[in-house]
Amino acid sequence: KANVGDECLREGVKAAGRGVNGTDLTCAKVATGSFAGTLRWWYPEMKPYGSVEWVSSSNIGGGYGTTAIAIGDAMKKEGLLKDYTVTYRSNAPLGLGYFYDQKDRKDLLLITGFAMPGGLATNGSKLSITTAKAVAGVMREAEAFVVPTSSKYKTINDLLTDIKANPKGVAIGGGNYGGVDHVTVATLAETVGVKATDLNYIPYSGGGSLVPDVIGGRVAVGISGTSEFSSYVAAGKMRVLAVTSPKPLKVIKGKTLVQQGVDLTFGNWRGILAPADLSAADYLNTVKVIDALHSTPSWKSTLVAKSWIDEYRSGDAFSKWIKVEDTAILNVLTAFKLIK
Repeated sequence: KANVGDECLREGVKAAGRGVNGTDLTCAKVATGSFAGTLRWWYPEMKPYGSVEWVSSSNIGGGYGTTAIAIGDAMKKEGLLKDYTVTYRSNAPLGLGYFYDQKDRKDLLLITGFAMPGGLATNGSKLSITTAKAVAGVMREAEAFVVPTSSKYKTINDLLTDIKANPKGVAIGGGNYGGVDHVTVATLAETVGVKATDLNYIPYSGGGSLVPDVIGGRVAVGISGTSEFSSYVAAGKMRVLAVTSPKPLKVIKGKTLVQQGVDLTFGNWRGILAPADLSAADYLNTVKVIDALHSTPSWKSTLVAKSWIDEYRSGDAFSKWIKVEDTAILNVLTAFKLIK
């Protein structure tokens, strides 16, 4: 019954096969972080990172970068990492291309997510997220539809009325073409009989570049992950029309789609990839580091603070899942005729 991070009683006792990828957990005194000085089921052979270069396929302020920062900060607090940097590339082909071009790098990790397969496909890239070594899927984040506070739209149904009447007349700003924001909008529009290809969807390279156009009214509505808009909503610069979570969130004030009569929930998962040429030993160590992080108070408080759903898969389980998910995303985009 042992799980990584749980308290244990006798130092040195092993829990065979209870760790990630069937590895053993050991009852050990943890030396750093929130668990320092306590006996926990742990990976005593695990080596913390010295430094990490995170690769984000979006500009500063986008979801990939904010996720990298959240993970990096939590790792530092728990003594699993000394320092990190974030390298920003403006889209999926540039980010993944840079990542794959690096060779013999033990200190390189990339944030991936729902938007990446579509971002690659719609840009005509032959790259795939399934080529890298899948480390872990760490969370899922709800989407938010926001407008400037001066907007005539008060509810999501106000917006849907205009979209139904004149789809091309409503400028909708979101992440990359074919990404999670675009798919969310397309799925929503389908509820009022509007095709994805008829929408006036304007792609941005992340929330950082979208925010000023939402606030300035250059797009009628913006859609992105809740963490990218929450501070602007709190500051009174934006108003939430709807969030795609099953229930209202603490991190951002606004009604859900379900509360407004639209039977739709959605969310953007994000995860971590390691280089394809990383050795088996270094890969397993990386998986153990992230597995240990997932058990810590620092990571749990991050999930709460950002209203992220704790959807976690690691190692072999994430490797299998991401291949199925990659195919499913491309099938959805094909059905919406957003890719051929």
